Amino acid sequence: MDRVLHIVDEKTSPDLLRQLALLVADGDTVLSAGPPPRAALRLPVRPIHQPMGSARLAGLRMRPSAAAADILHAWSPRATAAGRELSLSTGKALVVSLSCAGPADRAGALREAVGPGLFAVTVPTRSDRSVLIRGGVPERFVHVLPPAADGPPPGDSVRRRVRDSLGLDEATRLVAVPDTMVRHAGHDLASWAHAIVCKVTRRVCLLLPGGGPHERHVRFFAGTTGHDEDVFFTGTRFALADCLAASDLAAFFRTRDVGVSAAAAAMAAGLGIAGSRTPDLAELAPDGEAALLVEPGDPRVAAAAMLKLVEQPDLARRLGEEGRRRAGRLFRPAACRRRLEEIHAAAVEAKVF
Repeated sequence: MDRVLHIVDEKTSPDLLRQLALLVADGDTVLSAGPPPRAALRLPVRPIHQPMGSARLAGLRMRPSAAAADILHAWSPRATAAGRELSLSTGKALVVSLSCAGPADRAGALREAVGPGLFAVTVPTRSDRSVLIRGGVPERFVHVLPPAADGPPPGDSVRRRVRDSLGLDEATRLVAVPDTMVRHAGHDLASWAHAIVCKVTRRVCLLLPGGGPHERHVRFFAGTTGHDEDVFFTGTRFALADCLAASDLAAFFRTRDVGVSAAAAAMAAGLGIAGSRTPDLAELAPDGEAALLVEPGDPRVAAAAMLKLVEQPDLARRLGEEGRRRAGRLFRPAACRRRLEEIHAAAVEAKVF
């Protein structure tokens, strides 16, 4: 097994940090280009100073730590800049993980970067891989690394603890919106759909854990729907797994793909999912099998999907059970870790030759 030097920074997405936390091995090292991310990982994260705010110069300062590593792995754009400089100066292969294929210009930037200094890119779905290849990234450099996801905490004690803290009884349906609060993640649509649902059925509450760069906007919009008392922003008060254990459903009404780790976690938790028919989500949780998916961007169809799962608990249960089965087949951390080891080994071999 290769010894890996992982590189992050303070803006590494929670989506990728969740993956790193589940995939990092005991012998690995985690460095941060500049201040570390706030999220806790299993291994300590050592910050490396960025002279003049330059990630590339931070990468050069990482050379002593890279001496014992077999391969480098970057988990954010800034970390990639540091890792590429480190790779070029040490001759060690670099792997970069993306939370999704992203906009078209990302493929162009990767197309220019692959080769010396970058020997593999991982994405979570086949759809993402196809996007990068169509964008000109050579096929041999792009690998699918499925999202790792743990199952929910055992027993009902976590569910009771979280719901008691929120003042919710078991009759109240709780819908989690666990994506990071970034642009295109669809938190506005979820709030809008929730408000519509509240007009026609018994009490339904919305749980928005975590945060993100658009948190202020998400909070403001949620406050305009007239249902503030039924919307809970919990920040880091509860772990994501605990929030999912306390919830009955999960909503992912993103307008384009923004990452998959929260959706994979919701599937592993056995939640019925209502979401948008974006390529990544449709691949992970097929419509009618493991989720109820609708066209992105329309609050009416989003509300109809949410209401259907609220009013048809047997349907929600069936979708959740199939989602849990798929997660058990595809997203087990041990299997994802083995896949990552294969990607690392291939990158090392490609670098050698």
